[in-house]
Amino acid sequence: MAKLMKYMTEPELGEHLTKQLRFIKSCQTPDTIGSMLVIFQDDGITQYGATVDPETAPQALRELADRIERRQTVKR
Repeated sequence: MAKLMKYMTEPELGEHLTKQLRFIKSCQTPDTIGSMLVIFQDDGITQYGATVDPETAPQALRELADRIERRQTVKR
């Protein structure tokens, strides 16, 4: 059974996120500049990791939040 994220140390959490990001990166198409993994924990904490440049992330997240708020989402 996997250890709950809320009980992970910072190094364990880093390893956990890196493992998932490596898998996501291995699935990316050539036109992908990066990815962000956002995990919403049941204790209200949000964890994230990214392969995208940190300077790019805030703008991309704002654009995503705007689309979600406008209900411009696609069920997948």
